[in-house]
Amino acid sequence: MEEAGDNLRAGRRGRRWGGVLLLGLCLTVPLACMTPERAVREADEAGVRIASAYWQQQTGGTNAFDVSRPADALALRIALLALARGERGVVFPEIPFARPTFGSNAVVRLTLSDALGIAARNDRRYQRLKDDVFFRALDVDYQQYLFETSFSGLLLGTLTGDPGLEQAAGQATAGFGRKLSNGAELAGQLAFDVVSLLRDDWRSAGVAGDLTVSVPLLRGAGREIVREPLTQAERNLVYALRVFERYRQTYAVSVASGYYTVLELAQRLSNARDNEGRLGENNRRAERMFEAGRMQRIQVDQAKTDLLKAGESVIASAKSYEAQLDAFKVALGLPPESRIELDPRELQPLTERIVRELAQGGEPGASSFPAEEEALRIALAERHDLVVARAQLDDALRGVAIAADALRADMTLTGKASLDRRRETGGGGLDGGERINAGLRTSLPWNRRKERNAYKRQLVAFEQAKRALEELEDSVKQTVRNDMRNLEAARASYRNQMKAMDVAVLRVESNNLYMQSGRSSMRDVLEAESALLAARNALCSAMIQWRLGELELRRDLGVLVMTEAGVWRETGGVEP
Repeated sequence: MEEAGDNLRAGRRGRRWGGVLLLGLCLTVPLACMTPERAVREADEAGVRIASAYWQQQTGGTNAFDVSRPADALALRIALLALARGERGVVFPEIPFARPTFGSNAVVRLTLSDALGIAARNDRRYQRLKDDVFFRALDVDYQQYLFETSFSGLLLGTLTGDPGLEQAAGQATAGFGRKLSNGAELAGQLAFDVVSLLRDDWRSAGVAGDLTVSVPLLRGAGREIVREPLTQAERNLVYALRVFERYRQTYAVSVASGYYTVLELAQRLSNARDNEGRLGENNRRAERMFEAGRMQRIQVDQAKTDLLKAGESVIASAKSYEAQLDAFKVALGLPPESRIELDPRELQPLTERIVRELAQGGEPGASSFPAEEEALRIALAERHDLVVARAQLDDALRGVAIAADALRADMTLTGKASLDRRRETGGGGLDGGERINAGLRTSLPWNRRKERNAYKRQLVAFEQAKRALEELEDSVKQTVRNDMRNLEAARASYRNQMKAMDVAVLRVESNNLYMQSGRSSMRDVLEAESALLAARNALCSAMIQWRLGELELRRDLGVLVMTEAGVWRETGGVEP
């Protein structure tokens, strides 16, 4: 009977210990596990937080850095395809900073600002550079984490013996580690274990701990050496942001160039149709004059021939316009069959600005840019790629110092303090003791072949970085000088084309009057109409070249400030 009671009590103790161990596992395992969902959430939070902080520091803005691809990009494609198929009731997504209008013929009309905003949200390289910024931010997060205090822990429980569960044991271990900026490393651990015999009233409890420290004295010592991975990670993040900003500038100008090219072709098509109408009227007038005996048949045939040529010109202009429009749709990341047209009113602000500046006695846009010497100074100071190249030269110089440090001997000061305590049931006290020791670990640089070669490579890399910076500076200077020449040529061309336009209009009017009075031939009238068409096309082209020349110069000076929507912001200019 007494033996049965002992077995019952032992079984209860076993179930109690088993319950305690199971409860401990249930509490600690979920906390220690990193699920894929949690990993994504924490990585997103860390990457966006760090990228936003550095982006705001570099640009002076207040908006968070959004790394995710906008969901409305796919929704816009679906809506445009549905509209192209003739579906009704198509709902277009709300696109921030873009407000396209819809015509009665279900055609979407885009302003330049709309096109820039849509392009920034659809462009694949745009998104790839944003991803690169995000990855660099995660690198910074990890390097920062290496200088934080890290904790570790272990919980272990076992039940052993026969079906009566004779013994239960549990062990818990906790530790920490920290690396300081001077290279010192601290590590500590505390362990606690308990063993209990379930059939006897005997237990054993123990606690052990240790604290170690190591401080490098020669190789690997010093704040600059130890923090170099974190410093480089932070600088790489800044580089990625500057590369992204530079691409935003160049991409916006390329989108604007495509937009204005389509508008120019649309204007050429309009001019060709107007010319065809005017030549058609000339042809009908020539027929009437021939019937009245006031014109020879050869002149009527000349009018008819030029009318047919004008029709061919309309066909060719329409083909070029439609092909360029499709290419521009693809450049925006939109399907080529989408029903999109560009707003022709975008040319009106350019014309008004030029007319206003000419009326004030100045040159178009001349006051918006500094002289060449000042322009070169601005470009060398503001260009993102130049800033990155200079910073990479500093990286190479730091790399020389790091490689030189690796040539030194290893000398590390070490120290350790430990304790070990154990107490058993029935014992009179704790058994064990403490120990403290210190030492100096050295390793002389007998073999530094690898480090020697790395040091030489770093010296060469430093010289390469200097040459790359010199080459880029010369390239920037050349580009800015070419931009200024192109802009000056565009200004001069526009002034000439305005005069040519006035002459062409007067020539058409006078030749029409002379022909009615019999003092001019049909050939003179046709040549005047051809000159008028050429002058109208050349004037539109000169205006667009002048505008693009402005944008390209601002881009290459590095002063084309971009908004969050991917649209430039400038003072004293024509904003999209």
